[in-house]
Amino acid sequence: METLKLTFGKDKTAIIKGFAILFMIILHCGRPEWYLIELPAFVRHHNLQNITDVFKICVGIFAFMVGYGYAYSKNKDLKYSFLHIKRLLIPFWIILLIALPIIISRGDFNLKTFLLNLIGVNSVYNYFSWFVAFYIYAMIIMPLVSHIIDKRMYVGTSLFICIAYVSEVAIHQFIPNYTENDWLQRLFDSFLMTPIMLIGYLFARKKIFTSISIPDRWYMLPVAMLLIALIFVARYCKGSILGFHLDFIYAPIFILSILIIFSMYNLHYVSCIMQLLGKYSVYMWFIHALFFTGATRDVFQPVILISDNLFIITTWTIVVTFMVGVVMSHIVEFVQQRLTSLFSK
Repeated sequence: METLKLTFGKDKTAIIKGFAILFMIILHCGRPEWYLIELPAFVRHHNLQNITDVFKICVGIFAFMVGYGYAYSKNKDLKYSFLHIKRLLIPFWIILLIALPIIISRGDFNLKTFLLNLIGVNSVYNYFSWFVAFYIYAMIIMPLVSHIIDKRMYVGTSLFICIAYVSEVAIHQFIPNYTENDWLQRLFDSFLMTPIMLIGYLFARKKIFTSISIPDRWYMLPVAMLLIALIFVARYCKGSILGFHLDFIYAPIFILSILIIFSMYNLHYVSCIMQLLGKYSVYMWFIHALFFTGATRDVFQPVILISDNLFIITTWTIVVTFMVGVVMSHIVEFVQQRLTSLFSK
């Protein structure tokens, strides 16, 4: 029987991020409490939010890819980490600054809160910025953690997964009001996502995906589609067990399914679209927050409310955030060039 080796290069990475950002926008467009108007879709289908909540797997996918990508860094040191933190913060800060005049004009500005928002520790000015804090946390701990894991791969990974889980449970059990403290909340979130990041790192270091050979037969497509369907059903039924995030399992299976589909079939146009979405996923992430964040939605949300049909709103949100993301990427590139030339003098 002919077999096909799975590939996982930059193109597949972009495709996976493309799916993740689509899921994220679908997830957030499915939150009725974030809208300025009452949408008929939520009135007719009271369980709709529970259904769209399955797309929370997007966060697990991104966390997995943080670990997976870090495994391929040439220099796993703090210099590398701070470089990548800077690459994330510059677009985030520019988008945050766009919202700042609105926040100030409404009297909602607080310097301490703003400083915490700059690093994602507080999310009042951008609801979806908590991942910024997680990314900073990840880049700070991974030089040491990866060094230890690389010596004893499975033992080291298991050890740090246990440490993260125990720490998360300890915060939840022994500090009941931790959600009222920005730093503790972000620490809890980071510990929650750490096992998913670490399994991503392990998969990359052991080349688990690329060591898989699948039968080069037509039935692998329905198998991959069935896996994706089962993941969504499983996630709908159970997202975690005793505080342990099950995207630890769901995310790599979803990624495996995508790799099977796009390794077997050319799907040129779909591949190009998903790669473009993946390329600008970070910009789309922070930009679409402007439509739903309490401090800014009065101004920005009317841009996407071109209909009261949820499908049209979601599709238009994807289109708008992509187009603005492309423009923002050029602005960020210009800012980075100016900063580089300024500090090189």
